[in-house]
Amino acid sequence: MMLLQPPTIASAREKGMILDVAALGRHDPLGADIPYLRATDGWMFQLPEELREWATGVIGGNLHNLEAGYPSEFPRRIEFGVLDGRVYAEML
Repeated sequence: MMLLQPPTIASAREKGMILDVAALGRHDPLGADIPYLRATDGWMFQLPEELREWATGVIGGNLHNLEAGYPSEFPRRIEFGVLDGRVYAEML
C-alpha cells in the first residue's frame, strides 16, 4: 500500500488528482486505525493523516446508508489535492 500524495494546486479552478474509488476502509495494525482507499483498478493508497477525519465520516455515513437499505456510495470519483496548504478530498 502506497501513501496517497495529492498534488498542490494554485487555485480552486485547477483540478487535483482524480481517482475512481471502489472503497474506503480502515486498517488497524496495532491500533493505528489507518484510513485507506482502494481504486477501481486495484491500487491501494493509505490516506494522509489530514484526511483521517474525513475518511472516518465517509465510511460511517456509507455504513449507515447500507444498514438503512440504500446503495453504497462506491464506486465513486474523488478529487484529492492540496490548496492553500490544506489537504482536501472532494467527492465528485
